[in-house]
Amino acid sequence: MNEIVVVIIGAIVLVGGVILYAVVSTATGLEEDKNQNYIPDWIEKKFPSIFKGGKDL
Repeated sequence: MNEIVVVIIGAIVLVGGVILYAVVSTATGLEEDKNQNYIPDWIEKKFPSIFKGGKDL
């Protein structure tokens, strides 16, 4: 049971870190974000199926 809690906390920290990086890097201008969705454009190009929104269809 203790191992499951550690894995869940680790996954939350990992996902939270990626989201925090995306928001901070686009808000400060370190990464380019033409459509202003707080996801850097290079990530959208690398994983298009994940970030394809309704307006892109």
